[in-house]
Amino acid sequence: MTASVAPLLRRGVERGDWSGLRERLAEDAVLRTSSEAGRARVDGAAAIVAHLGRPGPGEVRTWDAREWPAGVALTFEWAGAGSTDRRRWYLRTDAGGRVTEVWSAAARPRTGAGAEPGAGPPRALLAELGATQVRPLAHGGNSGAALLRAVRPDGTAFVLKRVTAGADWLARATRDDGRTARLHAAGAFAAMPRAIEPGIVAVARDGAAAWVAMRDLGAQLLPDGERLSRARSRRVLAAAAALHAAFHGAAPDGAATLRDRLAMTSPAVADAERGGPDLLPKQFEHGWEAFAEVVAPDVAGPVLALAREPAPLAEALIAAHGGPTLIHGDLRDDNLGFDGDRVVLIDWDLATAGTPTTEFAWYLAQDAWRIDATHDELEADHRAAQAGGLAEREVELGMLSGLVQYGWLLAHSARVHPDPAETAWGREELSWWVPRVRRALEREGTPAARTEVQDSLRREEPIA
Repeated sequence: MTASVAPLLRRGVERGDWSGLRERLAEDAVLRTSSEAGRARVDGAAAIVAHLGRPGPGEVRTWDAREWPAGVALTFEWAGAGSTDRRRWYLRTDAGGRVTEVWSAAARPRTGAGAEPGAGPPRALLAELGATQVRPLAHGGNSGAALLRAVRPDGTAFVLKRVTAGADWLARATRDDGRTARLHAAGAFAAMPRAIEPGIVAVARDGAAAWVAMRDLGAQLLPDGERLSRARSRRVLAAAAALHAAFHGAAPDGAATLRDRLAMTSPAVADAERGGPDLLPKQFEHGWEAFAEVVAPDVAGPVLALAREPAPLAEALIAAHGGPTLIHGDLRDDNLGFDGDRVVLIDWDLATAGTPTTEFAWYLAQDAWRIDATHDELEADHRAAQAGGLAEREVELGMLSGLVQYGWLLAHSARVHPDPAETAWGREELSWWVPRVRRALEREGTPAARTEVQDSLRREEPIA
């Protein structure tokens, strides 16, 4: 049995001794890095060891390593003499246990996000809610917004979220200057179809910040890992269709533009966020590079071009739908639940002036794995829920948007992540998405976008 690689990595990080890893590196190994300094590729075992050893030894503050025969996934925080950062590494090994690839993303440690010291919700908001107790609430979301729980004397609870313009990478990427507060002021939540419980009950401004008060719907949300029946998924799609119908041609003030929403995981966002504390944007370019390797050129080319600049796709989608509508923008399991005959749909920070099938494509890419239905059945359910309100061109371009929005992650799973289950999932997903998007491209073409792919990107066994 081949010895574990993870202890060699820890010895290198803590002691600055990379000799053990050097013995396990293939001579032609490749290191790809993404950090504040930019992206770089380091070729060869000797050069990789020299690069990794440059910062010297340091203190490991957190360490989470998982290992499989195909490699290691590692996230850690490290403090050395000259720097402190967080890193996420994926190492791939060959059949003989030699490390052939290292994919590295690095970011500054978080310095603390959310409420300023001593800052609390406005008294007027607490009075409106009738709340007398307030305490912090831990959460694992993608943003750094502060969350508090406010409780009435009778036990009724609310979640309070403090948001400021451009407070996190998602807000910056979608130009969120207090989106949920603006939607509330525009009457969007009051105008929601009854099928949806949005959770928003009040908003209060506090200087440059906004406090959003929501019903505490945690008990109604989908439990982690619980399967979603096709019947329940149909309820979700029906509620989404009701939302789209209610706001067609009248997207409210505050909604993100579809261009910005589609560009959320673009190389441009990765570049803009290099100096930020979030690791996820540092991985986008790794994922898109992997996409170019594992997806056939006739699909990879158009998708990569639109990922770089999705404006033509956004414009074509809105034209095909006869104008924008309000979409939730993050329709997925973490934000979904059921409350009697209503669908609970929380977290409206990515609400967008978009089109129905861009919403559905995101839902499909995110949640197909946990729904008891095939991808084709779910697409049929989407069409049925919209009750004839979809133009065929909007559907085809919307399905194309699925890979523009999520192709980087599917390819990252299929090509970069060493967990065999993750790899199998990514390849299985791409085996459906690539032919489906090819069909869309054959029917509708690429919306005024370049289709070239950099010749320098290597390919391996493209998914047909």
